[in-house]
Amino acid sequence: MNVAALIGVALAAAAAASAQPASIAAQEEARARLLLYSTQLPEKAWGAYFASRLHSTDLDSTLVDELRAAAPLAGSAHFGSEEYGFLAALFDALIESEIQVPADLLQPFEGAWTGPVLILLARGGDGDREQALLRLTQDRSDLVWLAANNLLSGMKSQLWYGRLLGELSITHRFVVLDPGGGWGSGGSRGGTCSDGMIVFPKGFPPIGFYSLEGTARSGVALLAPGPQNIYYRRIVVPADKQAAGFGSCFSVDRQQAGIGYLEPKQVQQLYHAEIQITYAGLPEFERRVQTALDAQSQGIRQLLAAIAEHGLATPPGLALRIVPEVIDHRRSPTEALPAVAARDILLN
Repeated sequence: MNVAALIGVALAAAAAASAQPASIAAQEEARARLLLYSTQLPEKAWGAYFASRLHSTDLDSTLVDELRAAAPLAGSAHFGSEEYGFLAALFDALIESEIQVPADLLQPFEGAWTGPVLILLARGGDGDREQALLRLTQDRSDLVWLAANNLLSGMKSQLWYGRLLGELSITHRFVVLDPGGGWGSGGSRGGTCSDGMIVFPKGFPPIGFYSLEGTARSGVALLAPGPQNIYYRRIVVPADKQAAGFGSCFSVDRQQAGIGYLEPKQVQQLYHAEIQITYAGLPEFERRVQTALDAQSQGIRQLLAAIAEHGLATPPGLALRIVPEVIDHRRSPTEALPAVAARDILLN
């Protein structure tokens, strides 16, 4: 049965259910529900499309049930297939209808549909949401990684905080110079760009496609606020059309971004410290090194204690270590510099 015939059946059923003619809203809901119950994916996609336009809470459970039933399609829907088109229409309807979807129903789609999944997880929900976001911080693109971390930070997730502290490197660079000498350092960052075209098969309705963005600009919505905000953009692909290209250029230093979640602003200097030492003999060098490591250890202990006062406790048994690096820029050294051992930070 084609879409037009299904719509006619839906309208007749709605009218027969009451002695009075069905209201326009009731007719529209009946049309959307009947199409969603079809066995043909293009018709189901049209049902999702009509449901997204209605914003009817009576259709919310139907859309959620459709997502549950669509889990087997999650890993097999290749780009441009009918399965892909239906899932795209279904996610668009769930997002446009502002439905809170249980996190466990989203898990099968975390691999191929990270954009829509993050948008739905950002709305809150059940206790599985934290675990879902933690999974999305592992082996993902920088945009996904940063969005998931921003959302976990906003939740004050204790599990996330413990993992963050364990993953942050702590270093101290000692640059040794001759008296009157100088030294400079610099670095550069690069990014990667991706682009593509959005294509859905013929016979499908207009569908909203969602992409993550790292820059605020016209047409984007805030998804995950944080030290570096992440946004999303909805691109509507017209029926039987190929949409304009999409893509982004974005990269993030994950160590720097992780430090950005900690306060105060001096965290960068605490976690990645660097000092210059004018060489005046080995005893003075060793004294300067130990004094600097003592101060760094104490500063990090004080930082974590201050964060704990605001609701994020340092996990018991957490092991933190400062890894030193010595860079010898003396022109004609007469004695070798000793190795500097790593320093374990003793936490209370």
